[in-house]
Amino acid sequence: MPGKHVRFNEENIFYSPAPSESTPSPSTSESSLPSSTGPITPPQFREFFMQLGPVAIHPILAYDPYVFPINYDISYPPNTARANIRASPINLDTHCLAQPATNPPIPVLSLQNDFLPWRCEIRASTTHYVTVEDVLIQLYRFLRTPGTRVEFKAAPSQHIRDAIAETYHNRCLRASSADAYAEEQRKGLKRVDFLMGRTTFMGLSSTKLGPDAWVLNLQ
Repeated sequence: MPGKHVRFNEENIFYSPAPSESTPSPSTSESSLPSSTGPITPPQFREFFMQLGPVAIHPILAYDPYVFPINYDISYPPNTARANIRASPINLDTHCLAQPATNPPIPVLSLQNDFLPWRCEIRASTTHYVTVEDVLIQLYRFLRTPGTRVEFKAAPSQHIRDAIAETYHNRCLRASSADAYAEEQRKGLKRVDFLMGRTTFMGLSSTKLGPDAWVLNLQ
């Protein structure tokens, strides 16, 4: 049976993956997409970060493998996120959203995930430091960025391309009307589709790459 058709916004064309026996589940352990390379910390911030001590993430964003800090599917707008009362007594209200995303506050964060061939750079938008709201809003906008045909074809295997195409198709199907479905199809493949259904926010965890570099943990 032919694979799912994928539309690319930048070319307004369709690409149909080659037939395969089956589309793997998002939980399969096949090799993830190639990671981006190069320095993470922007040059203008390196000296600033070298002077910092340990940097902690805000509790509402902190990774927990068992009790996620917020109930949030990152394929939906940030206003759908809700605090997980089992994880923290903190409410995800306007006061919380305006708080620094880290302690001490820093002006930029770089998020990475094994299934995304890009890094998501979060920059301070309303003050001199990144806020909780900056993280949620800019992450959503980043994932709504169109994926290109070159990026899609760079996926390491046909199985992964089939899974990305299936995710794109399913995302379009959840549109609320026929017109909305057609519009979502017209907009084409998005970066969020490369996650192949792993869109439950589990929190951010630190790396050894600098105080601004964090892993975006998803399920």
